[in-house]
Amino acid sequence: MMNIVQACGVVAKGRGNSVLVATMLSMFIFDRIEGVDGKASGVPLKSGKLGLVLGLGMAKLKTVFSAAHADAARRSAPSRINSVPLMGGAAGLGLGLALAQPQRRVVVMDSDASLLMELGGLATVVAQQPANLMHCVVHNGTQFTGLDNMPTATPDFQFAEVARKAGYRHAERIEDGAQWAERFPLLLAMQGPVFVELMVEPVPKQTKAGFAQEELPENQYTRMGDEALALQAWFAANA
Repeated sequence: MMNIVQACGVVAKGRGNSVLVATMLSMFIFDRIEGVDGKASGVPLKSGKLGLVLGLGMAKLKTVFSAAHADAARRSAPSRINSVPLMGGAAGLGLGLALAQPQRRVVVMDSDASLLMELGGLATVVAQQPANLMHCVVHNGTQFTGLDNMPTATPDFQFAEVARKAGYRHAERIEDGAQWAERFPLLLAMQGPVFVELMVEPVPKQTKAGFAQEELPENQYTRMGDEALALQAWFAANA
């Protein structure tokens, strides 16, 4: 399996001017690795736990030693909007953006726990057949990944198979980070809707004796609205 830095880093490096929709885990990873260039420059995309540590460590250095990157880590890039706290809504949000901006690629970085809440979203996407939509799901079999890693209701759910049967033009499962890096530009260029199930290792959990959950900053409760306004302005400037 690949790690979450590989899964998100490939997208950050290769999405270009595509609009990106992310759910919570991916949101936090993109916050750390994208920086002001939006391409995860300098972040190594290596497999395994060592690759995860190296990738997140390098991303943290970027935010600590660069004021610009630190600012980017406190908010999303203008071309990204996060479906948080709209759990289960990433597919619908991505679909709306794809239909409103048919000339622009839209990449959804969904999660297994989130998508399981709104599986009907797959049928809604298929009904509209957005040619510019790429729908990815991070499949790690857990909820609250990196905290307690609670197993999802169906950890072995076959998302790509379900998407294929629902009517996505193309659906596949990818387990290897190097293969994902190779396949991403080809999949992004395909006529959609395209579905990709990414098999990702859970982030090691933090919950143990003495663990205390940090309080979320206030902007986590307002950032989706702020991102919507920033995205609207970005569309106007890049029409």
